[in-house]
Amino acid sequence: MKDVLFIMESLDGGGAEKALIEYLKNFDYTRYRVSLCLLFYQGLYLKDIPENVTVIPLYTQNNSFRRKSFRYYRKYHNSWLMSFQIRRKLQRHYDTIISFMEGWPLLFHSFVMKRADRNVTWVHRDLLNYPTSDCFYSSSLERKCYEDVDCIIFVSNTAKENFDKLYLVNTPKKCLYNVVDAKEIKEKAGEENVAGNVFTITSIGSLYKVKGYDRLLRVAKMLKNNGYFLSFQILGCGSELDNLLTLRNELGVEEEVLFLGFEENPYPYLKKSDLFVSTSLSEGLPYVICEAFVLGIPVVATETAGAIELLDNGKYGILTGQDDISIYEGLRKLIDNEELRDEYHLKSLIRAEMFNIDKAMKSVYSLI
Repeated sequence: MKDVLFIMESLDGGGAEKALIEYLKNFDYTRYRVSLCLLFYQGLYLKDIPENVTVIPLYTQNNSFRRKSFRYYRKYHNSWLMSFQIRRKLQRHYDTIISFMEGWPLLFHSFVMKRADRNVTWVHRDLLNYPTSDCFYSSSLERKCYEDVDCIIFVSNTAKENFDKLYLVNTPKKCLYNVVDAKEIKEKAGEENVAGNVFTITSIGSLYKVKGYDRLLRVAKMLKNNGYFLSFQILGCGSELDNLLTLRNELGVEEEVLFLGFEENPYPYLKKSDLFVSTSLSEGLPYVICEAFVLGIPVVATETAGAIELLDNGKYGILTGQDDISIYEGLRKLIDNEELRDEYHLKSLIRAEMFNIDKAMKSVYSLI
């Protein structure tokens, strides 16, 4: 039986965290012994970790050693304290260690690479347009981390192409789309009866600046001013909530835009939607668009690396520019044309067929 260790920052309610949970739920635990090191033991998906997985928390939320080590790292650019902590926690040897996200997970992974026969890392974002090195460590250190692993996995080909423009490293690279459990999504979509008799546009994601929700609020105002009677529902939580609520009030779209918070089961809301919209500034592979495909919801998305690839340059959904007017026009195109919505409904269902759990898991097993 092979020993596999995943390293993840936390299990907050984001797409990468959701993707990790889906992988863990579908692992063959008769062949693999799986551990999960969480740098920060927190997050909405903690309860979804399969019981077969051994969880190794590095820092609790209010851990004083965590605060000291990160303060020391930021002040002196010295990782000794963080390195000491994870090495103390992970003293055994593994067949494979996987850092499932860029940023902190990769940095902590670099401290324990010698404790595995094979080291693999995942990249979920477009590092060229939304780098992590500015936030976590220098670009030279980040490049060295990627040079030292045995394989780099990208969630989209576009993310891989942009990485190659950023870093010239000889490490083997592969693209592997996130696993999507279509059967579970469809089952959960029917668990609750979400009422609604108004045209509804849904967006799901963490409330951070990179998701571009401020633009969605301004677009909602534009649509209201032009006589459209619509409901926008945004599912997710995050640090930008207060700013977004203030902006919503300033724009006078309190009745049109609803912030519903994090929903453990967002699928009934998605199923009842007329459209799904993504206004992100950057995405490696937006997991929620995959979920919208499964339920046959027409998609409007801003041009990001992941959205361009998932929508196949507009074949399976409406791609827009990153400005308010473009998003407005993209939404209006589908709002005004029921026949076009029906066409993209069918295209979403067709595109959903690309996500196959068995195929995805075989690809993962081949890496470890």
